[in-house]
Amino acid sequence: MVEIKEMTYKEKYEGVVYYTEVLESFALPLVKDTVGNEKEAELRSIWQKQSKHVPEDASYEEKYEIAFRNWVRNWQSAYTFAKTQLGESGAEKFELAAIQENERRSRGSALQLYRFVRAISRKSAFKTVAKQMSYKFQVFTPLSLSELTGQNAVMQMPHCKILDVEGCEDFCTIGCQKAFPVALKDLFNVNINYERKGKSCTAILTPL
Repeated sequence: MVEIKEMTYKEKYEGVVYYTEVLESFALPLVKDTVGNEKEAELRSIWQKQSKHVPEDASYEEKYEIAFRNWVRNWQSAYTFAKTQLGESGAEKFELAAIQENERRSRGSALQLYRFVRAISRKSAFKTVAKQMSYKFQVFTPLSLSELTGQNAVMQMPHCKILDVEGCEDFCTIGCQKAFPVALKDLFNVNINYERKGKSCTAILTPL
């Protein structure tokens, strides 16, 4: 087992807040630009009705648990809304918008540092990305890094929290298994494949 940095509940909560902002930044403009202001307002209303209030005086663990479920539900409802309004083209536009927004936000000092390290050592760069992914993925679910070499990294997720949120299967199949791998490949030249069994999942990362 490879030692990885453990994310605190404060960091997990802040991560969910960030990803909620990402969702809002691409899903709402997509709906507005394709089906109009009224439909954008309708999606906002859906989010508001299904989201639970996050108490200011709650612990970070409690804040994280509430915000996490709100975010997953809102992602799922936005994807379903786009698909209902526009058919399969709506689903494709949502997926593309998610990829583009995540890539846009990921371009910065971290990416420049990765490219600098990769120019010196491809294996070191890959291991750096794999360790960073094993940290950032903790926003989504508890995990361990069972293997890490210059050619391979294996993340074990024995029970994915996303799949505990009822009716949110598309978040797994579209968000995690389709949209995220495209961004990871485009930005960091890393391929990721998932092996899912029920609610458990193994993510295998390899350099390109």
